[in-house]
Amino acid sequence: MQIFALAASLALTLAALFVLVPAVRSMLRVIRTGGPASPSRIDDPVARTVTMLKETVLHTRMLQWTWVGVMHWFVFAAFLFLSTAVVGAYVQLFDPEWAWPIVGHWYPFEWFSEFIGALSTIGIIWLIVHRQKHHPRSEGRRSRFFGSTFWQAYFVEYLALLEGAAILFIRGAEFHLADHESATRAHFPLASWLGDALYPASQATNENLVHFVAFFKIALAMVWLIVIGRNLTMGIAWHRFTAWFNIWFKRESSGRTALGAVKPLAVDGKAVTLDDIDDLREDVALGVGAIEDFSWKSLLDFTTCTECGRCQSQCPAWHTEKPLSPKLLMKGLREHTYLKAAGQAGHARRALIGKGDADEGFYNPDGGDFVIDGDVLWSCTTCGACVEQCPVDIEHVDHIVDMRRYQVLIESHFPAELNQLFKGLETRGNPWNMTPSARMDWAKGLPFEVKEIGKDLESLESVDWLFWVGCAGAYEDRARKTTRAVAELLHMAGVSFGVLGNRETCTGDSARRAGNEFVYQALAQENVETFKEFKVKKVVATCAHCFNTLKNEYKAFGIELEVVHHTQLLNRLVREGRLTPVAPEDSANKRSITYHDPCYLGRHNQVYSPPRELLQALPGASYVEMERNSERSFCCGAGGARMWMEESLGERINLNRSTEAVGTGADQIVVGCPFCRVMISDGVTALQAKSEARDEVEVLDVAQMLLASVKAGETATEAEKVPEAPTAAAPAAPGTAAPAGPESSGAAGASLFDEEPAEPPTRPTSGASLFDEPSAEPTAPATTSSSLFDEAPTQSPTRPTSGASLFDEPTAEPTAPATTSSSLFDIPADEAPVHTTIRTPEPAAEGAAEPTPPGSLFDVEEEPAARGAHPTAGAEPSPGRHTAPEEPKGLFDR
Repeated sequence: MQIFALAASLALTLAALFVLVPAVRSMLRVIRTGGPASPSRIDDPVARTVTMLKETVLHTRMLQWTWVGVMHWFVFAAFLFLSTAVVGAYVQLFDPEWAWPIVGHWYPFEWFSEFIGALSTIGIIWLIVHRQKHHPRSEGRRSRFFGSTFWQAYFVEYLALLEGAAILFIRGAEFHLADHESATRAHFPLASWLGDALYPASQATNENLVHFVAFFKIALAMVWLIVIGRNLTMGIAWHRFTAWFNIWFKRESSGRTALGAVKPLAVDGKAVTLDDIDDLREDVALGVGAIEDFSWKSLLDFTTCTECGRCQSQCPAWHTEKPLSPKLLMKGLREHTYLKAAGQAGHARRALIGKGDADEGFYNPDGGDFVIDGDVLWSCTTCGACVEQCPVDIEHVDHIVDMRRYQVLIESHFPAELNQLFKGLETRGNPWNMTPSARMDWAKGLPFEVKEIGKDLESLESVDWLFWVGCAGAYEDRARKTTRAVAELLHMAGVSFGVLGNRETCTGDSARRAGNEFVYQALAQENVETFKEFKVKKVVATCAHCFNTLKNEYKAFGIELEVVHHTQLLNRLVREGRLTPVAPEDSANKRSITYHDPCYLGRHNQVYSPPRELLQALPGASYVEMERNSERSFCCGAGGARMWMEESLGERINLNRSTEAVGTGADQIVVGCPFCRVMISDGVTALQAKSEARDEVEVLDVAQMLLASVKAGETATEAEKVPEAPTAAAPAAPGTAAPAGPESSGAAGASLFDEEPAEPPTRPTSGASLFDEPSAEPTAPATTSSSLFDEAPTQSPTRPTSGASLFDEPTAEPTAPATTSSSLFDIPADEAPVHTTIRTPEPAAEGAAEPTPPGSLFDVEEEPAARGAHPTAGAEPSPGRHTAPEEPKGLFDR
């Protein structure tokens, strides 16, 4: 037996080396085909090493799924120990009683050896059962293992099972073989019982058993190495070796995930700015247009993917039947990378992004001429759930944004709806293409003065905070209510603040995540110059996207800001006693509330507690969590510039999330981001229209909830009487609210601080807020199917617009009705989806003539029927489709 074991072990070892050495060299060669990575990937080696050891040895990221993480740790530890056991097995082929010097008969070492063998066996059996329990054959797309390569998974699982068991089997033979003082049950706490049950007492037989089990351990290890050496794309096996390096080279040396800021646009590993454009080569790739355009770290990411499917299980696009799966994306890119490097026919000429038949597949379709279908690329909301969940620190979002950059900046190939976004940002500094002079309209009618830089303030040093209003907070009707609520609360708390007013422009979040890096940079530079000019140091923002961009991305432009979200600041003010929520008068009628985590506040910036603490501090309210919350919260569907794109594939993400929120039974769904409010409001409204949600359910911002509670007696349970409409003899002047008095406080659902509406609605809007407050010049409800921001009809409808508030006031002199279906994003009726989310406001000043916006660098030539062009500013849009103006053209029009 000994001779056979020696010969077979030697043969397998040589075979494994013959296969493995060229495989490792080939893998390194493939990874080196990627471009340079940022020099910051190797900064602070001590911190990186600590992070690597923490995430691997302590399994900190694996333990996000507790029991899976625990069982995996047992298998992981056994694998590390088995590496030493295999070395010992070679020696035992010659001396069956051999033990490691010094530690070989040390109790802790012996006990660890046996217990890790037993726990590894238990752990891998648990994981095998878990995989079968959640197999795609029973769960379909809902299984995180959908799309994984199952023969590879089974090979790894059953080999790991044998590896762990082999530790106990050889220890049992050693117990029966040994005749020294260490051959006691104290030294063999588990294996001694196994040895008594399985092994004979014969010395010669036990020696042969030790030789056989030693050979068996060596054979398992060598077969493992041969198989993975022949399959370089076998991430479920290779991650045991590559994960250490992938974690060490992660984007942030601090150990945080690759969220928050987007990786800068780089050429040859160096960040590219607007100032560098003239110096770039004509053939330079901006972003990623071919596999070679990825950095070597990106290719290491693809290689390391374990196909565990955690990213897929959390992805909002995948959960709503869209083609994007972060796992399948990494798998598809890895397959293409290695096949192209191997010179396989067809892959050398494949485009990275293309368009094909869904039946053929979205990733490397057989006989296709592309690697990834474009629908995959544009389905991403950049919510970061994939990055948050990945146990080996793959940076999915950065890869997607890099591919979008190439499509936008080089190919000019992107969803038609983004034309309006890019033009609005380029020409007006906001995504709605609204006039900048209307940025302060939200402050009209407030009972105090909002200090504006350049008018009331020379610099921001004289106030506590710059209140960053944001584009949504300035133009979008529902977000304006949040803006006003925050301003009132800061004023009540005695916190001084100022605003930039017309000097404020979009942070550029949507442009950057849509791939339009240079529009983002232009907007960011403009804002940073303004910050420096007016000495801005501290910023509070209501928009989670603005908050993230100002906090994490503007530092690249040479400015350091203290940026807080309004929920953080308001929570601080409540804790300090500067704002005091008041219990409702009717405490028996207790409302329930649930909170939706904005991705760019929570997952990207780890702000989970302040909004919850604030809501739980509200008297007269019970708090209930959605099943998917905090780190595992589900996206609203608006991130990654998806706010401006239609959903034509699968279920709407906002509808999925709204269904979950409504399912909690909460009366109020609370958000902390204007994008989330638009999406969740639209979702709730759609559910109410189908009688799948109560009409009483409303969507609010945290600030509105707090404001209503701080104002004594103004709570969700206090609906007040509807006042009589003003007589025709004394109509309110346009843009002027009627004076409030004691008799006006009985308005239907009105705030004690609201002014009297000119024409109260007959029924509160479905999904409307009891705490909404009107802007100074609100519009009346829009007609059915019109834009949320269309002008109001002359006659009040029998039911106000979905998403309106019981406290909203109609205009004193309603403007002409908007044309049905006249959103900027409308499409012809025969092409229209079942539910259209329309998010484009009308110009604030009625009838104001505005200059035609110049053309965009990102205009694309399309057939008129397919062009998602932008209407002439100030002109009434035609129904169904908008046509771009012919003149004047911009300097950069194509």
